Amino acid sequence: MPRPASARLINAAAKSVLKPLGCIPKGRSRIWLDDQSFWVGVIEFQPSAWGRGSYLNVGACWLWYEKDYVSFDAGEYRVESFQPYESDEQFAAAAQALVERAAKELVDLRGRFPSPSHVQDWLTREAPRTLWNHYHLAVSAGLAGDVDQSKRSFAEVKSCPDEWPWVIELKRRSAELEKFLLSDSGFKDEVMNTVVRTRALLKLSALPENARRMG
Repeated sequence: MPRPASARLINAAAKSVLKPLGCIPKGRSRIWLDDQSFWVGVIEFQPSAWGRGSYLNVGACWLWYEKDYVSFDAGEYRVESFQPYESDEQFAAAAQALVERAAKELVDLRGRFPSPSHVQDWLTREAPRTLWNHYHLAVSAGLAGDVDQSKRSFAEVKSCPDEWPWVIELKRRSAELEKFLLSDSGFKDEVMNTVVRTRALLKLSALPENARRMG
């Protein structure tokens, strides 16, 4: 089935701007990924059910929880409102503008999160206090060597009273990971093993050994 004109024009613009930055398309979806080892930048040219065109969503997805989908864990998420398709000529310019904005946001994310300690700092200072962010703070703090903060954040996850299946699994994984905090290398190895499994589920390339150092 041929792609809609809007998707075709976005893909052409993304190839010219995002591909040179090292980004790769996620299958035939309108998502491009920026591989940063323990996280990926997610660029989504989101369609609308109400008309041809695209929104632009950009964020960082941490890979230290095993899953087969991408999420927007950090960043502005919706960075451009819906840009309608009216004609090839009009939307080619709109697509180029969306892609260039995506590249700008991506470079900003790379600068903000070069290491787990930078993730910890952002989660501590700026991120909302959600259950998922308590987990992410626990992991990033543990990788940065801040064991006390890691334990406090794991405790926040484990004390959640909700019994939804995903909450139960998150609490189980938090308790499991917390045991590895007694060994600095053991914690980092276990988190990296999780990253490796998540990368495989997302069909990302295997990490070379020198890229498997955390912290």
